Amino acid sequence: MAPSGGASPWATSARSLYLVAMAVFLVTIAIGILNGLDAVEFDRNQLLTHVHSGTIGWLTLTIVATTFLAFRAADGRLAAALAICVPVYVLAFYTGNYVFRAASGTLLLVVIVWLLAWTWRTYLAGERTLPRLGLALALTTFTYGAIVGVLLQVGFASGNAIVPGDGIGAHAGAMTFGYLVLAGMAAAEWRVLGTTGIPRGGIVQMGALFVGGLILSIALLTGASQIGGMLYLLAELIAVVLFIVRIVPRALGKLGATNGDGHLALASLWIVVALALFMYLVVQFISHPDDPNAINTGILVGSDHSVYIGVITNTMFALLAAVLGVRAGSPILRQVVQWGMNAGLLVFVLGLVTGTQVFKQIGAPTMGVCLLLGLALYGAGLLATRTDPEPEALRPAAAAA
Repeated sequence: MAPSGGASPWATSARSLYLVAMAVFLVTIAIGILNGLDAVEFDRNQLLTHVHSGTIGWLTLTIVATTFLAFRAADGRLAAALAICVPVYVLAFYTGNYVFRAASGTLLLVVIVWLLAWTWRTYLAGERTLPRLGLALALTTFTYGAIVGVLLQVGFASGNAIVPGDGIGAHAGAMTFGYLVLAGMAAAEWRVLGTTGIPRGGIVQMGALFVGGLILSIALLTGASQIGGMLYLLAELIAVVLFIVRIVPRALGKLGATNGDGHLALASLWIVVALALFMYLVVQFISHPDDPNAINTGILVGSDHSVYIGVITNTMFALLAAVLGVRAGSPILRQVVQWGMNAGLLVFVLGLVTGTQVFKQIGAPTMGVCLLLGLALYGAGLLATRTDPEPEALRPAAAAA
């Protein structure tokens, strides 16, 4: 711990990385609002920019910052490398230049492997808790998903098919349901249950989610999607049932909280919704393996956004409220962010699943405006407190007493 009154390097690194993530997220939100309103016809490169600025820029950078907070440790050089390489990789998608994507992706992959090594080394050297283990497993999934993604870009740049089977499906599945949901569950263990050990039910829950994601990716790469899909469904069913039993009741008790914890309650509900949607999608895929038209792509996009905004963004806003305390901005405005963002997301997802255009046109801007307001509130707080001591709300009970 840093001396009293002094800044903790890990807290400073986390706050700085949150700010970088917010800056990149502005790109995601701008494209998302205009696309949801059908106000602009975006090309594939711009839509891929939207996806990657969200998944890598906002979600991953905030998860890394959260890992710094949960581990109470950070590597400043690693944080700086991510803060540089991630925006460059997002820019590469906007240009549509495959060589640029492959080169910047390869450089970022080196940093991601560095991140994985740092995470596991720090986990093994410190206090071993289920939240920390969950974050380490999540970043492990992120790493193999990133390897597949970069190999895809190298293949596009060279004109050669490097990745076997359904590489895009394996990459997307790993990056969303094998990685982000696992990170969301780890954060729930930490901030909802306050888990300090490694309870048996929790390890089965997270282990099932991790193994299920790995099985699905391998199955898509090897062409064994039928058996892989069925094994994945079994693993995810185990994980979601345990999550509902262990965490959801406690999380719902925070639903009316005005200190940011309401976001945690909503994140727990979105975990269930997202997994249910994706498992239904896998059932569709297993039932109609040779008929891609039988797959409701709206469910796929809806499940993705349920994770991106419903699970991870809710979780991050809850953490930012805890980090900032009284500097998190007006409680009334934060409630507007919480409920407006989630109401907009719900309408947007319903529009995607049912194919109702007007729902998407209402939900996307509602969600986007509330996200912008949230970034303004929490971003201002972060700028004002970036070099403050470690957040009081995140101190261990013994240290805070």
